[in-house]
Formats: sequence, structure tokens, C-alpha cells
Amino acid sequence: MSPGLAQAWLAAVADPRIAGALEAVYAEAAAEIEARKPVCVASGRCCHFEAYGHRLYVTGLEAAYTVSRAGRRDRAGSAPGGARGALSLPVLSAATLAGAQGAGMCPFLQGTLCTVHEIKPLACRTYYCDPTAQEWQQALTERLLGRIRGIHEEFGVEYRYGEWWGVLASFTR
Repeated sequence: MSPGLAQAWLAAVADPRIAGALEAVYAEAAAEIEARKPVCVASGRCCHFEAYGHRLYVTGLEAAYTVSRAGRRDRAGSAPGGARGALSLPVLSAATLAGAQGAGMCPFLQGTLCTVHEIKPLACRTYYCDPTAQEWQQALTERLLGRIRGIHEEFGVEYRYGEWWGVLASFTR
């Protein structure tokens, strides 16, 4: 994916209407997940893609949303509003991304915790290692991913769906 496309996605998520539409999808995911109460023990397994045999796929808008808001964190590493203040956010660079990919993990994982927890993409929000989640998480993800594709279409933002490391790489060029 080209750096120009990444810049277009970043410009798009700066639009409060687009950001708000994504946040509405994320809020719907949170409500449905809360109703199902899957167990998360913050093991970080979901972020160790290679070790646990799974891949993370995102849309361009989702990646741009995460990258742009991660850049707003203060020097102490906290998100706006002070959440997750004990974590420091790694700088997203080609080297950081290559290191994470070489280790088979997300570049935003620190220990067993996500440094972008509040601003993470849909698939991160809906994926649980909890065996009871296997019954519903894929259907929820697919339904809400359709809504995110609709946001791309409604606002005329080019839609691309790709593997996390590859989409993030477009923001480091």
C-alpha cells in the first residue's frame, strides 16, 4: 500500500464525522462483547500472531485511526484522558515494525498489554482466546467490518483490507 494512500486515510480520520462513525462501530462492538462477557486474562496471546497461528487484518481507516491517535499520546505514554499511563508507546517506524514482525507480534504490545487498547482496530476488539467466543466472534467481526466498509464508501475513502503489519508499513514510508 502506498504512502499516498496512508496519507489519505490519515486525512480522512481527522474528519470528526468519519472518526465518529468508526467510534460508533467500536462502541457497538463493546456493547455486544460486554453482553457476552468473554474472558480476557491479558495474556497477550492474541498479539503474538506467529506463536498462536493467527493474523490480524484491518481496513485503511482503522489503521489510520490507531496510528493518528497513538501519535497524540503524551511523553509519559498515556492516551488523551490519562488511560494506560503506565505504558510507553513505541515509535512506529520501519525498524520497530520489522522488529515486531520478526518476533511475530504486534508492535504495540508491551509485556502482555496493548499500548493502543482504547484505539485498537475492530479485529483486536472482537478476538478472544476464550473458547466460548469462538461461537460468535467471527460473525460479529464480519457484520461490523461491513459497517466499516460502508464508512469507506459513504465518505469516498478508498477501501483496502490487509494484514496489520503490511497496512502499518504504509504509514512508516
